[in-house]
Amino acid sequence: MQDMGMTDKQFNGFVRFVLDDILEVIAGMQEGKEKEKLEKVAENLQKTLED
Repeated sequence: MQDMGMTDKQFNGFVRFVLDDILEVIAGMQEGKEKEKLEKVAENLQKTLED
């Protein structure tokens, strides 16, 4: 069976989709540890897109 991978373009589209949802959740959150953690995840995803 062949391994089906993702192209860079598909991967970046997936990351954008996830990042957009995370940013939407962050916008509705109160300040706290959980929000800080999600902001760090969002920051790392954004860096992935920029690389």
